[in-house]
Amino acid sequence: MKKVFYMKTRKPIPEDKKKVNIDKIGGLPTHKPLSFPKYPSGNEKGFIMQIYCDQEKFPDFIDNNILCWHIYANVNEHGDYEIVEVPVGAEINNNEGKEISRLEERIIYYEIGEEPDILNYDDEIDDYLTSRIGGSIPEDYIEYEKGFIGWIYESICDYELNIGGRTMTLMKNKSGNIEIDFE
Repeated sequence: MKKVFYMKTRKPIPEDKKKVNIDKIGGLPTHKPLSFPKYPSGNEKGFIMQIYCDQEKFPDFIDNNILCWHIYANVNEHGDYEIVEVPVGAEINNNEGKEISRLEERIIYYEIGEEPDILNYDDEIDDYLTSRIGGSIPEDYIEYEKGFIGWIYESICDYELNIGGRTMTLMKNKSGNIEIDFE
């Protein structure tokens, strides 16, 4: 059995303002990346979410030099997603970056569970199709050249992320960097 971290969201509460290592959707990131992603035109991409790297959630994928991951996209429409690795020691963000106005800020929290090692699509799998870190490795990722980290579904919040009805799959490539694939 594998440990899984099911992603749930809630509205921020006042105590959240005091926390800097918090997983979240919308608003602005709590730590600054080395540089905010931009288009060739110089316009900044908008912040979608951040996920902090910790040994419990990412025992096989953790890089001790990475504090968290940010996901950015076009501020006006879905598409053109980019994941940014924010290094340990990054500065606290003082309202820099570009918000995506359609994304209401949500805090991500986790419910811990256990799943079989491999997600066999012949089984009844509805319970497994939720935003998550870890858990069962989908059978089509067993021999894949990238390591499966987790899924983020369009419906992670009480509103749509507007990622085109698709699922973001977080993967680690052979170079050790995190990538986003879409299903």
